[in-house]
Amino acid sequence: MVVALVALLVLAGCEAAQPNANVESGAKKVAVFRGGEITEAEVQEQVNLMAQQSGMGEVSPDSPQYKTMVQQIMPQVVAVEVSQAYAKEHGITISEKEVDNEIEKIKDQVAGQAPENLSREEAFDKALKQNDLTEDELRQQIRDSLPLQKVQKKVTSDAKPSDKDVEEYYKQNKKTEFTNPVQRCARHILFNKDQEQKAKDVKAQLEDGGDFAKLAKKYSQDPGSAAKGGDLGCQPEVDLSTGQPPYVQEFNDAVWSAEKGEVVGPVKTQFGLHLIEVTDVKDASVTPFSEAEGQIRQQLTSEKQSAAFQKWVQKEIEDRNVKYLNGYKPPDQSSGSASPQPSSSASSQPSGG
Repeated sequence: MVVALVALLVLAGCEAAQPNANVESGAKKVAVFRGGEITEAEVQEQVNLMAQQSGMGEVSPDSPQYKTMVQQIMPQVVAVEVSQAYAKEHGITISEKEVDNEIEKIKDQVAGQAPENLSREEAFDKALKQNDLTEDELRQQIRDSLPLQKVQKKVTSDAKPSDKDVEEYYKQNKKTEFTNPVQRCARHILFNKDQEQKAKDVKAQLEDGGDFAKLAKKYSQDPGSAAKGGDLGCQPEVDLSTGQPPYVQEFNDAVWSAEKGEVVGPVKTQFGLHLIEVTDVKDASVTPFSEAEGQIRQQLTSEKQSAAFQKWVQKEIEDRNVKYLNGYKPPDQSSGSASPQPSSSASSQPSGG
């Protein structure tokens, strides 16, 4: 959520004018339209964000990657800017209470993904630091992005699948999406490669009735599962999305050859030595339509609303007569392009979001 909000930076626009390259770098207009404009600094900010997320260094208009990145960024920037103009014209605003509610949602999300030893506030602070944000900056980004969400909701409210659409999707995808293969649920205790004797000792404790979960928390070198008593969840023999086994081959073979409740190992893999127990075997099943309907409806609604919003954005671009400075027009846009010569530098730093 935090990363998504970083990507939704919205910068203020002014009245329409002509794209102009002959002003100081950063302030020049690279696109204009009825109700707003886009400056080089705004585009540069999004280029910097993309470069940061890709692990690249600084990318300026002189950089060879700049033109390609601008072509990728401009459709999103234009969509945001025309949506913001629409929001202003139609009095679509948000309250501080709505901002507070979004902050609370984000805290819940990051806390749910954080280690158990972190409090809700600690997990939130850690997420902010990881994304190089302060809470004030995040709040401002929420203030900028929420009106756009309201615009999208307003202009796509009628885009919904029919009952027939939902039923047809289920019928067409029943075998691939809603048929669940046999799954095996497993847990393990991981030891370092030089701990073979320790692994054998722990296995002996398990065979004498030792508590697997407690021993996993005490000895396992796998931080991801140790806190959960070694639990790895339930997996099919082959991951349906990749066609590959869900675990490394030696581990996968052990899981699918063991009896339920049997402790096998030590099994050697590239990660170390494993003691493995299959805790349950789930038979193949088909998710009934009654259980799948909500998920299907949500997915189809999202797809239809996304298509409807893209169609609305394209109409706004045409109606607002968006014009671009040379080099900034997205390849799939049909509106006009401006002819002034662009400047060759972008020395000023863009403003923060």
